[in-house]
Amino acid sequence: MRDCLTLARNGEPGFFYADSFHAGKKSMQGQLVNVMTADRVRLDGFYVAAEKSVDGSIDAAVITHGLSGNFYGSRLLKHIAEHLSQKGISSVLINTRGHDYLNATVRSGRSQTLGAAFERIDECPCDLNAWVDFLVDRGHQNIILAGHSLGAIKSLYAQAHTPHPSVVGVCGLSATRLSYDGLLASSGGEQFSKWLRIAQEWVAEQRSDDLLFVDFPFPTWMSAGAYLEKYGAGDRFNWLNFADQILVPTWLGFGELELNENPAFAGLDEELEQIANRSSHFTIDTIAGADHFYSARYEAATTAVSRWIDRLSVG
Repeated sequence: MRDCLTLARNGEPGFFYADSFHAGKKSMQGQLVNVMTADRVRLDGFYVAAEKSVDGSIDAAVITHGLSGNFYGSRLLKHIAEHLSQKGISSVLINTRGHDYLNATVRSGRSQTLGAAFERIDECPCDLNAWVDFLVDRGHQNIILAGHSLGAIKSLYAQAHTPHPSVVGVCGLSATRLSYDGLLASSGGEQFSKWLRIAQEWVAEQRSDDLLFVDFPFPTWMSAGAYLEKYGAGDRFNWLNFADQILVPTWLGFGELELNENPAFAGLDEELEQIANRSSHFTIDTIAGADHFYSARYEAATTAVSRWIDRLSVG
């Protein structure tokens, strides 16, 4: 995966720009843009320039959607981007190759179907580093990775495994706990076992790319192979296993309700406390009254992110 970062810095791939458009309930002004990743996947996004110039450590952010999301669909992430712009921080709301359930694209000159149903999380550094390079190309120097749900996991994974030198912090909202043992032990463990068994049978029958409509840990379409990769034994993408590899200041926020009710977060409280105790650069916040999507709690989540950015200094 380190080749993705090296190739992207050598001037290939390039960046392409489109006319501005308005997005969001308050007609947030920005610019449609796109990048080509090092492995030749085109991704679209929306660049929001800072409304004012402010002397501060952070000057830009890459904002990443969750599972099956996209750069224009999350009111929470658009709310954060608008706040950052007012604060003097530019941002780019991005698509990763896992945007939407399915998407048709061209990869290295060949047609391919990508999207959340087929995505591999270990390819996310190619996506995120291409967008960081986009911001660097626009003159930004101190950049944070910010994401929600799976977007938070991708931000943590990319910085742990292929850190970009221009990234000075990571900000994750509701990074789901992809723990095999934790999901088995949860209230939905029986459902989880069923879907694991079906996915394993399909993979054994060489049906890895066939789609399942699973109902655990939440209802979604996913290929049998992707389901096993995300949730199967081995915990490859359980961010708790690679959190110690992240060496930049990191803020993690969670909704109070999801910690108490969502099986994907069962048992996370104690582990978060352990991370905060052993890693001084980790900050953990709980947003009172918030669910996984921060319904009606956008302002509270944004305020918590803003406070952390105000404390963040870059030497």
